[in-house]
Amino acid sequence: MQPMKIRNNRALAITLLVVGVLLLLTSLAAQRLVGILAGAVLALAGVMMMINPMLNIERGEVQVRNPLGMTLRRFAVSSPADLRMAGNNLQHVPTGKKIAGLGFGADKSDVQRLRYQLPQ
Repeated sequence: MQPMKIRNNRALAITLLVVGVLLLLTSLAAQRLVGILAGAVLALAGVMMMINPMLNIERGEVQVRNPLGMTLRRFAVSSPADLRMAGNNLQHVPTGKKIAGLGFGADKSDVQRLRYQLPQ
């Protein structure tokens, strides 16, 4: 299996960034501390989603990552046959566990490339 990254949905990341910046600016003008903090968190989340992938598929393992780039879970894989797409969910065949949902939050072109690498 070729190493690849499944990125976050670009439109979602940009939306979070724009909403966060707008909330931050309006809250600064109104001097609302809660809005300033919320806007900063949303803007930061949008930037981090654009930078860091949600899944990192390497030889020997699949890493589930959070927007900060930290690895949350690891799944050992020996071949593409260890992974299966069930609808929009990526599953680990040996354990039967769901690795990640690759629907709205994932980049569609990356998910398509992954589908072509997995056995039908």
